Amino acid sequence: MADERWQQAWDITARAVGTDYGGEPEKAVEAVELSSIRRFCEPLEFDCPLHYDAAVAREYGFRDVLAPWSGISQTFSRRGHWRPGMPTRYPAPDRDAVILDTELGVDPEPPGPPYTATFATDIEIEYHEPVCVGDRLTRSGRRLVAVVPRETRVGRGAFLTFESRLHNQRGELVAVQRNGSFRYTPGVPAEGARPARPAEAPEPRGVPPALASSVDWSRQRHVEDVSVGEEVPPLAVHLTIARLVVEAGANLDFSRVHHNTAVAHATGAPDMYANNVFIQGWWERCVREYIGLAGRVRRVGPLRMRIFNTVGETVVTGGVVRRVWEEAGEHLVELEMRSEISRGISVGPGPVIVALPSRGS
Repeated sequence: MADERWQQAWDITARAVGTDYGGEPEKAVEAVELSSIRRFCEPLEFDCPLHYDAAVAREYGFRDVLAPWSGISQTFSRRGHWRPGMPTRYPAPDRDAVILDTELGVDPEPPGPPYTATFATDIEIEYHEPVCVGDRLTRSGRRLVAVVPRETRVGRGAFLTFESRLHNQRGELVAVQRNGSFRYTPGVPAEGARPARPAEAPEPRGVPPALASSVDWSRQRHVEDVSVGEEVPPLAVHLTIARLVVEAGANLDFSRVHHNTAVAHATGAPDMYANNVFIQGWWERCVREYIGLAGRVRRVGPLRMRIFNTVGETVVTGGVVRRVWEEAGEHLVELEMRSEISRGISVGPGPVIVALPSRGS
């Protein structure tokens, strides 16, 4: 009965599925800047010229330097932590004091049982328009689309998924995104409790690392060069403390679980770990190095964070071509991507849909 009661506590949340908790549309605190893109690419060591050379970006059909798609869901759409006229968010000298939750606006939350910790689990994004230097994004909507109670290795809680939309200053739809998170109270779960969704992770593939970029950006892969079953060359990322700190400053995710071991332990994680924007970033770099400058990313995910990508690990991301087809005049390719660490698959497998040019067009 006890098990049934904790799950039933989330019934009130499940009944709210379909409700929009977005409140008023939220405009990003600032427009996308070249310096912000440079800082975002730095911890990824991402040298794609679309992200730093305006002439190259325009040659490939963009208005200006292109913002990495992995930063759209959070970094380039942030509403900010503080502005003139706001009270301090650091009112206590305690070294472990949390930043007060008084951002420029706080979204209402669906009803449900109390919880003390949360982490990102899933993300799916459909891309419609590119984001370039000078664009200022607005986020609208935060519709609850799924609630799944689950007992995991870190505690009892529920997976919640919200959907929102991003527009640019011209009113053009930039992206539709669905973000999942696990809300829970850390504790010792019952015997046989399942890990975070999904229950069973596949065995690691043993992909050899590719530590340094050796991409010749003057060479372009065309759809005629792609075949089902072809491997996407792997990319390896070393997760050091220094890199996680640089990355947090670049993508503006300052949650302490990403740079503080004690805080991560308190939430049930084995150590500080990479955030979901960094994960999207290394997926993007791996995919971009495969599709070249003329390739376009159409959709990412759903990708699932299976286990924490913790400090001290080397994360190897690679993939395989699963499908090639033509639709609405575009030559599309589905890549099945995944990341793995020493403990197994950490992210994915998940699809990334890309468009490639054809030699015949």
